[in-house]
Amino acid sequence: MLGQIDTSDYLGRLEVFRKSDAERDALLQEVEQTADYNNEKDSRRLWQSKANTSQRLLDQHNKQSATSNFAVALIDGDGALFQDYLYKQGTNGGAEAAGLLHTEIQSHLQTIYPDGNVGDWNIVVQVFCNLQGLTAALLRAGIISNHTDLSEFGRSFGLARPLFNFIDVGTGKERADHKIRETLRLYLPISQCKHVLFAPCHDNGYLPVLESYRMDPAMKTRITLVETKPREPGYAKLGFGMISMPNVFRSDDIVVPTRSIVMPTVPKALATRPTPPSSIAHTANSEKSASSAPINNVTNGATGSWATVGKSGAATKTIDISSQKPQKNKYLLLNAYDERLDEPLPRPDPLAEARFADTVKQHGKNLCNAHHLSGHCPAGEWCDYAHLKKLTQGEMLVLKHKSRGRQCPKKLDCRDIDCTYGHNCKFAGNCHSPNCHFYGTHDIDMEPAQKLYDDGNLEWIASYLEKNRK
Repeated sequence: MLGQIDTSDYLGRLEVFRKSDAERDALLQEVEQTADYNNEKDSRRLWQSKANTSQRLLDQHNKQSATSNFAVALIDGDGALFQDYLYKQGTNGGAEAAGLLHTEIQSHLQTIYPDGNVGDWNIVVQVFCNLQGLTAALLRAGIISNHTDLSEFGRSFGLARPLFNFIDVGTGKERADHKIRETLRLYLPISQCKHVLFAPCHDNGYLPVLESYRMDPAMKTRITLVETKPREPGYAKLGFGMISMPNVFRSDDIVVPTRSIVMPTVPKALATRPTPPSSIAHTANSEKSASSAPINNVTNGATGSWATVGKSGAATKTIDISSQKPQKNKYLLLNAYDERLDEPLPRPDPLAEARFADTVKQHGKNLCNAHHLSGHCPAGEWCDYAHLKKLTQGEMLVLKHKSRGRQCPKKLDCRDIDCTYGHNCKFAGNCHSPNCHFYGTHDIDMEPAQKLYDDGNLEWIASYLEKNRK
């Protein structure tokens, strides 16, 4: 038929195009799947490489951690005191104390970790103390004889073991407490820190920080308390493991010898109106005088309103509290505990100091204290120091100050009226010098209570009695 178009040819050609499109789509899908597969394979290889690297690092960390385990001992050195014989030895005692403590700690760790390789663990020990205060206490107790003994002990303690430290925190109780608490908080979260030995059981101030670990089973098993002096009741309630080390630490406080004094009862009439010496001397003639006059001669061990003063075994002393006692020419001062005190010296004149320095420079050597201050030098012409004919009063004062800077060998027990050496620190409790030669006198009673005269008579200072009378 005219005008009619045969579409069969187009339909065939269209079908060819459809098949071609389908094949193309199938090919594209196959190519896409292949790309995804390759991407997945590359990604898997990447993550496998990262996993291998992480595992290798983990293995290295675990291996390193196994060889870096440690235990730490934190010791409040002001309360947990080493045995006296260790302090007495100074340098040698510090090294011995470190060795004994290391052995005790390692033995305890082997007991509580029988399956652990405790022998490979490092042991860290930190002792915190007020070096100045503890030195003074040890000196007063006669445990050490020199103010450098404790510092030498501590230095040797630290040198004996590479991870042992003897730390001076300075004066003030809170300083040691704060450092120990914060050090405990630092170590406990560290995974390599397998165990902590804690030695504060003499002080309730540490109970709150330990209370926070009491309810944590993981932390509680890692803490052992070290009992030195008898523990405070609160520590037993915490439930931590507890040990003692009697061959390392003493179990009681330092006993500082004191010369106890009971202040005499001053009669009211005596305190307001001094009794003339003559009425005391003739008490036998008057019953009234005998009932009110003080007893002048007191021997050690006597009883009554007067106390035994001075050291045990001292000779009988004459004590007179009368304010009108005739003044003796020379005397020295004692506190209420029979310890010698130096009378303060006036400040020297700068011009006198300059003249004194010029004199020393001119003679090329220091001046002899004994010759100029006491009037007699035992060495005489063989003395190594300068003997000049005369010094001015100002220069004498300068020399007295210099002589006071040297500690008397007899220290607080010196009873030589003419002694020119120093017997106590002039700054007393306000001295902060770590090299002070008078370390052991920083905590003594600095209030003068008695005068010891050159004839042996001992006189109580009236103002002291009035201040302290009952």
